[in-house]
Amino acid sequence: MKILIVDEIGFIRQSLNQKLGRHQFETVSAESGEEALMILKADFSIDAVLTSLFLPTMNALDLYKAAAKIERFNDEGVIPPLNFYLMVTKEHGTSSPKMKQLTREALALGFKDLLVKPIDTDLLVTKLRSSVVVESEQVSPDQSIETPYQANDNTEIEHGSGPLKTKNRIDQLKEMQNSLHALKKEMCESIDSLLNEVSRNSNQ
Repeated sequence: MKILIVDEIGFIRQSLNQKLGRHQFETVSAESGEEALMILKADFSIDAVLTSLFLPTMNALDLYKAAAKIERFNDEGVIPPLNFYLMVTKEHGTSSPKMKQLTREALALGFKDLLVKPIDTDLLVTKLRSSVVVESEQVSPDQSIETPYQANDNTEIEHGSGPLKTKNRIDQLKEMQNSLHALKKEMCESIDSLLNEVSRNSNQ
């Protein structure tokens, strides 16, 4: 597994390179978001990105969004998306309301997990290795998956066209909207729980 470490502080990059190297991880590092993007565009063998929240000229969220636009592929086809891990200090990620909100936005955006500096190496290694296991257990592309849209299509066919069809479609959209609101609320609660847990652990 190959990890890209992004942090403007050289000591942190060097320390993480050495610690992960002892656990047989291959690493490459960058001191800015721009340098990280250059590496990601040239090296498709990278599996995960471990990045500090704040970087010169851009933050971790900007890096995530820019990296998501990179088309990653090899001889076997399209490569799975990168796993992003966010590194924060206790003050930045879990104490200040403004920074806590930024951290929440990063996790909601798609960052896989949050780590507080100084990084617990054993915890980091566990998270990285568990992500590999989860990906290997995901459903393969050739497996058939029934989606809600299939059911919606059948419903529309049964009811035919006209006002009844329109009403049913509106009801379906309302139900979908309510489900999305519930999912968003659940996600925010999960993120807050994670931030609180990280804050407690960093105080120990």
